[in-house]
Amino acid sequence: MKKMLLALFVTGSMLSTTSTWAGKSDQVIMTEAAQNMVTVAEAKQLPDETAVMLSGTIVRKTHKDHYELKDSSGKIGIEVDSDLWRPMGLKAGDKVKVIGEVDTHTGQPTTIDVVQIGRMDNQSDKWLWFNR
Repeated sequence: MKKMLLALFVTGSMLSTTSTWAGKSDQVIMTEAAQNMVTVAEAKQLPDETAVMLSGTIVRKTHKDHYELKDSSGKIGIEVDSDLWRPMGLKAGDKVKVIGEVDTHTGQPTTIDVVQIGRMDNQSDKWLWFNR
């Protein structure tokens, strides 16, 4: 009986903290980022998981879902899941706006984990947005 109660307590404790493990939802990130338009240089100084919006130009694809974004203040790596970059055919030279979270790494450069991306359509001069 004691083992069963202990198992129920541990399971309940784990379930109550699941939302802590999951992090912010994409909607929360987009809402917070709308109030936090920053430059690349500013983004590099922000704490982990800060929601941000940046704009710039894609310099190059560095690896699978990883790209380099450049603005007038510098360059930063961005991670754009394939369900976002494939439909838009993301490539070097594209002018984009990205919404995501700052992702700090011990011993490696800060990056942005993108949840929404917009690309300037040169023909219509409008932003085309893609999100998960």
